[in-house]
Amino acid sequence: MVYLLLDNPSDSERLSFLSRHIHAKEVYSPKSKKLMVAWLKGAYRCLCLSEPDDCIVCWYDFQAVLFYFLEKALFQKRKIVCLNILLKDKDTWKNKVVSWMYKVMLNDMNVMASVTSKEYGVHVRERLGIKRNFFLLHDVFWDSYTVKSAVRVNPNTVFCGGVNGRDWNFIIKVAKAMPDVTFHLVMPQSAFLKYSSRLPGNVNGKSNLGVDDFMREMCSCEIVALPLDTEAPAGLIVLFQAAANKKYVITTDTMTTREYLSEGRGCLIPNDVRTWTKVIRDKLGRVDTNMEASEKLLKFLNKECSVNKYIESVNKILGRLQS
Repeated sequence: MVYLLLDNPSDSERLSFLSRHIHAKEVYSPKSKKLMVAWLKGAYRCLCLSEPDDCIVCWYDFQAVLFYFLEKALFQKRKIVCLNILLKDKDTWKNKVVSWMYKVMLNDMNVMASVTSKEYGVHVRERLGIKRNFFLLHDVFWDSYTVKSAVRVNPNTVFCGGVNGRDWNFIIKVAKAMPDVTFHLVMPQSAFLKYSSRLPGNVNGKSNLGVDDFMREMCSCEIVALPLDTEAPAGLIVLFQAAANKKYVITTDTMTTREYLSEGRGCLIPNDVRTWTKVIRDKLGRVDTNMEASEKLLKFLNKECSVNKYIESVNKILGRLQS
């Protein structure tokens, strides 16, 4: 039997495509004020429902780690699929403990894991000192990322938004260096509270927008900028949303973003203020060349990140684990 363990109950409708095609029973983590409690409860619920040698497909990578250690603590045995590792490089005691947990889990032959870029997979193997190979599994490019109604594009505007891995301090520095350009920043509440009092006059800062309002805000700008503070997968949903609406993307050159934006599908640059200001000035108003790159990215995502390809890849992982 195959079980799909979901860390967020709100994902159930969107991810039902996966459970249907891999013939899995969905198990949801309950809502809780503390995420760790919710993840542990979900893992325990899935452990109780399943039997020895059943396959547990974990949508959230860290919940796979929690499930793995929970089964060991309770002397159980399951086969685990960890979808798309998101382990960050941080020199903190917490990250060192978490990295050790990943290493132990990934050295177990009853665990299979995937990554969203080949280069990042090599990095994780070297960092953890393991010999396991990972499956390449690109994130899904959803049809719902396209804004259906027309949105007026304001000239001389740059959008930056999202939750995980954004370097907000850096993009604010870039905005201060370009007072004649308007920046639209859509931040999580915690970042907005931290930075809102020091935003320059050319920055329009917002937080807690719904998905539709978020995408309309993005579509009203000429360029999408995604400065990142991690080599781990981050910013991919916004990158996909931008591609769906044919927006030109400028982002930090990382092991993950190179998988998607290389070969002229966007702009990959280091986090240097002078470089970013130069590139933004060069790309503002360049409708034809920007559109050419955006269409290349859209073509790549439609081919490599389709729902069908995702399902096919997950079934291959399950087949390898069950053989």
